[in-house]
Amino acid sequence: MAIPPAAALDVRVVGVFGDQAVLEVDGTRRVLAVGEASPEGVVLEAADGRNGTARVRVEGRVRQIRIGERVGGGYAPRRQATARIHRDSNGAFTTTGAINGHALTFLVDTGASAVVLNAPEARRLGIDPDRGQSVPVRTASGMEWGRRVRLDRVRVGAIRLRNVPALVLPGREPRVALLGMSFLERLEMRNEGSVLVLEQRY
Repeated sequence: MAIPPAAALDVRVVGVFGDQAVLEVDGTRRVLAVGEASPEGVVLEAADGRNGTARVRVEGRVRQIRIGERVGGGYAPRRQATARIHRDSNGAFTTTGAINGHALTFLVDTGASAVVLNAPEARRLGIDPDRGQSVPVRTASGMEWGRRVRLDRVRVGAIRLRNVPALVLPGREPRVALLGMSFLERLEMRNEGSVLVLEQRY
C-alpha cells in the first residue's frame, strides 16, 4: 500500500527583532534566535529587523520571507502593495493620496482612531457630513461633535482600501486630513527612521 507524502510544514514570519524572529510553524508560535531550530526542524539562518525579513531553512530548502508571508503547506508568499512615506521638515510623515478618487494630503496620525477630515474638505471630496452619525470627539481644543462616515475608497501609494471609517469635524480643523488607525490598522507598518513603510498583504 502506498504511503501518502507528509504535508509540508506551514511557516509564517510574525515578527523580526534583532537576531531573533517570531515564526508560526503549523499554527504554533516559535521564537528562534539565529542558528536555532524549532521542534519541527525549521532553522532560522538569518534575521533582518530593519527590512523585516527572515531567512529560514524549511525541510532542506532555504527561503527568504518577509513579515506576514508564509511558505509551505501549499501556500505561496502573498503579494503586497506598498507605500513609502518620507518624514517632512517638521518631523511628521505626510503624503499625497486620494479619497473616492479625489487627491489630497494626509498626515499620518497613529493617535487618531479614524481618518479625520474637516467639513469643507469632506464636501470637496463629495462627502455629505450631514448624513453621518453625530458622535462626540475629543480634540486638542476640547470636546466637539463630529460626524461618523464611511469612505468608499482610500488610496495611499499603491495601497487601496475600501469602506474605511472616518470622522468629519466642523470648521476647518484639522487643516490636513489625518490618516488614522481605521486605515493604518489594516496594514503592516515599519518605521525606518526617515521613512514609514506601509504594506498591504493580499
